[in-house]
Amino acid sequence: MKIFYLNRTEDESGVSGTGRVAQGFIFDNGKVAVTWLSEHPTVTVYDNIGEVHAIHGHGGKTEVTMEPDFKKAFGELKSFVDNFSLSDIVNSRIPQEGAASKLLTKN
Repeated sequence: MKIFYLNRTEDESGVSGTGRVAQGFIFDNGKVAVTWLSEHPTVTVYDNIGEVHAIHGHGGKTEVTMEPDFKKAFGELKSFVDNFSLSDIVNSRIPQEGAASKLLTKN
């Protein structure tokens, strides 16, 4: 699931205001739910994010801003760190017959 916001630079209708006006979720199946961050906090479900942009984009006056997926980024970073071995990298880059290799094998 992805989180996004609708950020509006100009309020054509005078109802939703400007700035961050709505929050939405894109589900894994592509469906989208949007709720308004105003005194009328209705929730609407759309078939896809393209529909949201077509209906609420107002010719570029409102843009969809995706929130970073911190959980996914953390998982990718953790996987890298868990599988990282400095000694393997050093050993693969130092010539086996060089002085540095001899120092490393002594320690």
